[in-house]
Amino acid sequence: MHFTEGGPELPADQTLKELLSWTELPDKRAVAFSGTGRYTIQFKLPSGRADEYLLQLGEVRESAHVWVNGQDAGIWWSIPFGGRIGKYLKAGNNTLTIEVANLMANRIRDMDQKGIEWRKYHEINFVNINYAPFDASKWKPQPSGLLGSVTLIPLKKDTRRQ
Repeated sequence: MHFTEGGPELPADQTLKELLSWTELPDKRAVAFSGTGRYTIQFKLPSGRADEYLLQLGEVRESAHVWVNGQDAGIWWSIPFGGRIGKYLKAGNNTLTIEVANLMANRIRDMDQKGIEWRKYHEINFVNINYAPFDASKWKPQPSGLLGSVTLIPLKKDTRRQ
């Protein structure tokens, strides 16, 4: 995994054995990070005949841009975070790249904890739901990245209806 852009600082590259939130990585910079992380994996297409393949990303926090073998398979921004990718696959080795962008909540939390001025509004009272001054410093870190299993599902046409 490689963090491509965002702040306040880019966390270090990670080799993951399982998918988990950025906020749980050993690099503590990832807790405050808001931006984009790129996941890349190489895999061999399973043997057997399929008419199509469905890629399911599991839980995504918050949006994903998917490439298969360098070809843009789209931006997936809502549940079910999945799509058909058969036309991008080839026999043998394939490369899957997923860029995930999270929300700004963890960065806002970090800035409020450090007393960094980020509210640059003129003539507006920026308050919370109770009309008290807005303060995100006590928020819990919000999960970020790919959190569940990524699954490639072979599909076959139903020939009984033809």
